[in-house]
Amino acid sequence: MKTLLIFSLLLFAAAGTASAQLAEPTPTPDPHVFTDAAMTFTAPADAVLVGRQDTTAPDQLSQDLQTVAAWVLYPNKENARTIQLAMESYTGPPSQWEGQFESQTHGSGDGILIRNKTAMTLLNGMPAWFVEVAFGSGFDARKEYAIVWADGQRGVVLSETTRLGDASADEAKRVLKQVTAVEYPLYQP
Repeated sequence: MKTLLIFSLLLFAAAGTASAQLAEPTPTPDPHVFTDAAMTFTAPADAVLVGRQDTTAPDQLSQDLQTVAAWVLYPNKENARTIQLAMESYTGPPSQWEGQFESQTHGSGDGILIRNKTAMTLLNGMPAWFVEVAFGSGFDARKEYAIVWADGQRGVVLSETTRLGDASADEAKRVLKQVTAVEYPLYQP
């Protein structure tokens, strides 16, 4: 009887260990949160993720801005807005990134107006710029509100694009405000 009791206790302990070792399902990443080695952005709760790139390591980026994540606010509505996170490889001085962004933006087409550039800081104090970009004409006129910064290895643009007149700079700042960034960890390809 004693042997049976000891054997039962061993089985019970083994069963408890086995159940503790069962892997819990990997949680699905929050579709509102984008995070990597040097930044975190949380999109508003009513934003719908439409795409996310798996890697944003500097050696995976080109010298041109590329979208790494995008969300839509008010999908299927006339006043739908796009939130876009774009990055490019950039190792120049962080203080010169906004000027390079502006130059690239002007070079991408005619009728682009950049105005109201304002120095700012992200939630954790990282220096950045808030920039308003208007483009297009007539019914296709759009306004982009962008927060731009460089992290030592990448130039980063977090923006909201909307029809001209559908949002204000204050509204865009509210939508884009949940962002923190740091200098990209020393990167060795």
